[in-house]
Amino acid sequence: MQRFRACAATTVALFALACPAWAESNAHFSEAQRAYAAVDYEATLREANAGLEEGGNDQSATGELYVLLGTAAAALGRTDEARLAFSHALAVNPALKLDRNLSPKMRAPYQEARGNAITAEGKPPLHLALARRKQELELSLRDQLQVASSSELWTRDPESGAFSRRSFGPARVQRVPLPSGTELQYYLRVLDRHSNVLFESGTSEEPLRLALEHSGPSRSSTPSTDDVNRTPYLVTASSLAILGLAAGGVATAMFARREDAARDWNGPGCEQPGSTRRAQCGEVDARRRNAEHLGVGFAAGGGALLVGGLLTWLLTPATTTRTNVDVDTSPQGVMVRLRTAL
Repeated sequence: MQRFRACAATTVALFALACPAWAESNAHFSEAQRAYAAVDYEATLREANAGLEEGGNDQSATGELYVLLGTAAAALGRTDEARLAFSHALAVNPALKLDRNLSPKMRAPYQEARGNAITAEGKPPLHLALARRKQELELSLRDQLQVASSSELWTRDPESGAFSRRSFGPARVQRVPLPSGTELQYYLRVLDRHSNVLFESGTSEEPLRLALEHSGPSRSSTPSTDDVNRTPYLVTASSLAILGLAAGGVATAMFARREDAARDWNGPGCEQPGSTRRAQCGEVDARRRNAEHLGVGFAAGGGALLVGGLLTWLLTPATTTRTNVDVDTSPQGVMVRLRTAL
């Protein structure tokens, strides 16, 4: 017991060092600390729950309250409650480590929650990011432990300088219309069901920035669709046509062979008495069928090649003129120049 009291006192001291100003202003957190140091788990559980239910706690305070709640619940045998509390604590701080001096009974829910927090890519179990997708913004939430209740996007009004909030549910992807301007200043939050902060990226004092469009001078040179040479088109079309005609010629020869074999098959040479037509002229029938199959194959291939050649010829540009489009953009406007060469 003395060993555990020392461990508990050390843990509480670390909590106070992590967020001293908040610990002084939150009576429930202070009471939960004292109860934990006194090994009064019932009071620890009660005060930690009350501190969370007040809501509005920042990320650091939220994590400490969930650690106290999870440890007390585990000590009281309330495994499911402890696992859920440790899941929230690990979402806040994926590097969270419990004191190894705690009993296996108290560490087991933490170990289970930690196993659930591990992602295949080694990424944090809770993360919120904002990106531009064409003409809209995309808010992407990763919630491996399913602890998020809502997310917030805070953006700064360029005119007033104040931040405004957009609140969203726990859906994995949210889309927002692209605002005007060249740059977006913002910060992100993920909240639990009591509006305590589980994740925060950026702050109102140091917001994140996202470029919405290119505001500086830029230059690009884009070839038009006429910037091509007709020769490859014409060579390809001619080659396909020649191959198609050749395949057609082979198909004609195969059909002629088929007709010759068919005449032999139906002729008197295969009608001698004493045996069947197939026994007498089986080789002739096989030659007939092979010639027919080859004729059909070459005819189909030749037709496809002729169609390909015709399409290539139709798609050949009507001119060999090369036209380049130069675009200069700057804050003063856009200049477009066409350069044409034979």
